[in-house]
Amino acid sequence: MRTVLILPDNRNGKAFKAYSGKKHSSGETVGKAVDALTAQLENSESETLFIVQRWSPDEFFTAEQQKRLAELMQKLHAAQDSNQEMLSEEKIELERLIEAELEGSGRRAEKIAQILK
Repeated sequence: MRTVLILPDNRNGKAFKAYSGKKHSSGETVGKAVDALTAQLENSESETLFIVQRWSPDEFFTAEQQKRLAELMQKLHAAQDSNQEMLSEEKIELERLIEAELEGSGRRAEKIAQILK
């Protein structure tokens, strides 16, 4: 079974990126990103699983956690841009939030796997 992962991507003026193995594409909508990717893929797979990650809050990583992660990432980038170090307390908090999001993504994947059984 082929798997296609679709993620938001506003950095390049495109709204979404689609990935399948080493192939990837961009599009203004989920559909356009998938269509562009589909044009690159072989038709040998009869089934395809599409996973759309919108990075919205859920039971595994809350809106409050997302907001704080974004704040700390901005502070990290500002510190890096000015060749300074981030406060150690904030750096520890950032690392914990990154670990929490990683754990949440694993739990999210487990939930999807259970639904698909």
